[in-house]
Amino acid sequence: MRAFAILAGGVAFCVLACSGSSNDTSSGGELPLDLPDGQAPPDRDAGSTSGGGSSGSSGSSGGTDAATDAGDASAGRDLSSNRAAFFGASRCAAAGVEFCEDFESGTLNPMTWSKVGTAPVIDGVQHARGAKALHIVVNGNGPSYIRETKTFPATNNAYWGRMFVWFETLPAAPMTYAHWTFAAATGTNVAGEIRLSGQLQNGKNLFGVGTDNQTATGTGDWTNSDKDPANAPAAVPTKQWLCIEWAHKGDTNETRFFWDAVEHPSLYTSSTKHGGNAMPYLLPQFTALWVGWQEYQTSTQKFEMWIDEIAIDHQRIGCVL
Repeated sequence: MRAFAILAGGVAFCVLACSGSSNDTSSGGELPLDLPDGQAPPDRDAGSTSGGGSSGSSGSSGGTDAATDAGDASAGRDLSSNRAAFFGASRCAAAGVEFCEDFESGTLNPMTWSKVGTAPVIDGVQHARGAKALHIVVNGNGPSYIRETKTFPATNNAYWGRMFVWFETLPAAPMTYAHWTFAAATGTNVAGEIRLSGQLQNGKNLFGVGTDNQTATGTGDWTNSDKDPANAPAAVPTKQWLCIEWAHKGDTNETRFFWDAVEHPSLYTSSTKHGGNAMPYLLPQFTALWVGWQEYQTSTQKFEMWIDEIAIDHQRIGCVL
């Protein structure tokens, strides 16, 4: 099907006509891969499983598949990592992608988005593009996110995402461990969320990817933490805009993660390269995606962030488009 542009209620967004259903799952806290002797943090939610028998990533390479995916060069898109080209006016109306949300209308279209947990708002305090962005504040742990099904089912059960995120605050001392998620996809056939996430460990928040598939035949409840570059990863920064891209490729059971247009191969996963149980890692038939915030450990801290210009397409979008 051909993508087309829509202007509804003052919100510029592009959509590929399709429909989907939801199959959300609830989740517990995750077992970080780098705890000694496979021990879970003391505040991990009850019921989650350890990631025993890991075939987790080494942090040295995403492998040939991740490095040579044809989608990286398709459509002649500007995939530059030059941050000076990332920001400015909203680009949704001319983006030519299957879906793009810029929040410029100041309201969430209920035909596109549903709210979960503490309701996010739209304001102009921070914005990567245009004049407005989605603002999330959570006092303590729990969810605050928006969810859409409009872009599913995806062609070949594979899609690329791109969004800009501003973390005003993240989990910090006196917490010694926390796991948080800022985007996740769900679907049918395979249980669990497929997450873009992060973990506070040893006083440092690192990006991660993982799943909460806790079924007896699932890959387990796990998160791979960032190890790039060269096993010296940077902490997730606060009080600045970041461009995050990702791929969920259900046709080949792969995921990919990019930060400011640079791939982090330690966060590449495949059916045989992942952090879970010693069994194939299978992605669901995707039916829904949420973006926002959820922190799983008990906390009284205030977590705050903004999200702007969310785009979904069948090929890589980049941070300039």
